[in-house]
Amino acid sequence: MNKPSISIIVPCYNVEEFLNETIECILNQTYQDWELLLVNDGSKDFTPQICDEYANKDKRIKVIHKENGGLVSARNAGYDAAIGDWHMYLDGDDWIDINTCEKLMFYLSRHTDVDIVFWKCIQELGDISIKGKWEWICSEQEHIYIDDECHDLARHTLIYKSGIATAYCKLIRADYAKRNGIRHNDRLKQGAEGLEFSLRSFYHAKKVLFVNEYFNHYRYNPNSISKKVDEKNTGYLVDCFHVIQENIETFPDKKVFIEPLYQRVAYVVIAIAMSTYFHPDNKDSVFKKINKFAKVIKENDLFSTSIAKCTTTGMDKQRKLTLTFIRLHIYIMLPFIGWLKQYCLKKGKYNY
Repeated sequence: MNKPSISIIVPCYNVEEFLNETIECILNQTYQDWELLLVNDGSKDFTPQICDEYANKDKRIKVIHKENGGLVSARNAGYDAAIGDWHMYLDGDDWIDINTCEKLMFYLSRHTDVDIVFWKCIQELGDISIKGKWEWICSEQEHIYIDDECHDLARHTLIYKSGIATAYCKLIRADYAKRNGIRHNDRLKQGAEGLEFSLRSFYHAKKVLFVNEYFNHYRYNPNSISKKVDEKNTGYLVDCFHVIQENIETFPDKKVFIEPLYQRVAYVVIAIAMSTYFHPDNKDSVFKKINKFAKVIKENDLFSTSIAKCTTTGMDKQRKLTLTFIRLHIYIMLPFIGWLKQYCLKKGKYNY
């Protein structure tokens, strides 16, 4: 196989319901110089068979079967096998528009020396498509960021609504990634792994291109790993933010990262409360939920410091209220807010 322009890396874990659509959106690209790496991360459904069926039909599709190790290890398995000039990550239950690769190569023909290209994403909640929930604000059709401006992009990965803290919605030059060790951190499994990856990706870049277009479609999948009520997800997030904090400590301009770090961690603590400990599907008693959640905060200095010191600038009313209850230790109110979040989701109000 000749060296392709783009290596598209798709980690797959129990996504049989959506994987065909993900693969088809690549096969139907109007630009065809790509390779597709499907990394089956120990799936227990028909995901492995779907991957193999497509690989048998198209030599550009490679399948990597591995034991379950989490999202980071799956993406890195794809990274290690990729031979393209550019890397793109796409989750196994999401999709991109069929002209995505063609348009990206057009933009790259105009800006041949960039390290990273990034763009915007549409949130898909059932039959509802939502723009603007998280997205980079720039009025220009294309904009170049150079040197210290790339550091500012890295800082903005910590800002919740910036929309640039995911591994997807990016095209990363392969030689830049290899030269700077821009692969996912092997110490992590999942959680905020995309934020940690994006922080380093932007910080070490010399030139980055923003394209003001929506190419990716992020599917809200209640059965995905990150959406399940599982206390292990808390541990994964703790690990991610400890590594993020370590990364920031190595930056010469680390002081400008502290305030957004504290606020982002506060968002995470709120998310942990709503999506795990006080989610309606959590069958623990209220007393047990409160004790477990309080213990998480008490045992993590970064969590407790962030709750105390973070600003609430740009935070919506529901999060401000939740943060106030957490700061005042009025945990008894959190089950109601957890229920309210799920009610809003069911009504199509995807505000979290």
